[in-house]
Amino acid sequence: MIDERHVMVRTEGNGVESLFECSVEGCGRRLTFDHIGGRMTVLDRGYESALHEGSSGLASVSGAVRTGLRGIL
Repeated sequence: MIDERHVMVRTEGNGVESLFECSVEGCGRRLTFDHIGGRMTVLDRGYESALHEGSSGLASVSGAVRTGLRGIL
């Protein structure tokens, strides 16, 4: 069950890869998104019970972390 929703904000990017950080103070979720390969890598999990969503204008991401799984969006 999703307890809350957090917005991920694109803080860096070069057109190939973007860094997203959670805008909720204290959460700390950070991830990179590879625009070419469509892969997302979570650097810091933050609050795992929250649904994290955001957009770079070119791609939209949302979902939950699944430990050990790696896939294409």
